[in-house]
Amino acid sequence: MGISRRRLAIWAASATSTLALAVGSFGVALPASAKPAPSAASAAPAAATTSVKPKAKVHNYKRLSKKAKRVANKVRDKWRSVKSIGGWRAGSKYSGDHPAGRAIDVMIPKWKKNSALGWSIAKYFANRKNAKKYGIHYVIFRQKIWTTQSPHWRKMANRGGATANHFDHVHISVKR
Repeated sequence: MGISRRRLAIWAASATSTLALAVGSFGVALPASAKPAPSAASAAPAAATTSVKPKAKVHNYKRLSKKAKRVANKVRDKWRSVKSIGGWRAGSKYSGDHPAGRAIDVMIPKWKKNSALGWSIAKYFANRKNAKKYGIHYVIFRQKIWTTQSPHWRKMANRGGATANHFDHVHISVKR
């Protein structure tokens, strides 16, 4: 219901360690039956229990199509450094995919120095196997487009700015 098994295991290990420290600090002896059994998680160093990065916020998630939600969720799970994903919006100058809920914009943090992150996302969804799996129609990044009809990267016309030319985000559109 929102808590992953890994987070639950980390929380349990943390709670067990906290209890053990508290009991040890006060010199209270617990009966053997009350002591928690040692586990790999509780024996691990503190660095192993660091918190997991929060997932990106998907704007207007509820208005996305099922396929677009699936792509957004994959991005949220696989690329945790992404903080924001644009979803549905009322208008689009170039296509009807955003108003139809069939497109997402994966915003690249520190995009001027972080094109490798954008390319890893763009190429993942432009891979034929993944494109088929997720129902991808086309992908745009850094003024280049990949479509299922012509599955190779090609240059696009200059639209006038970093956002319009998709330098600061990866645009992913899914089929109907």
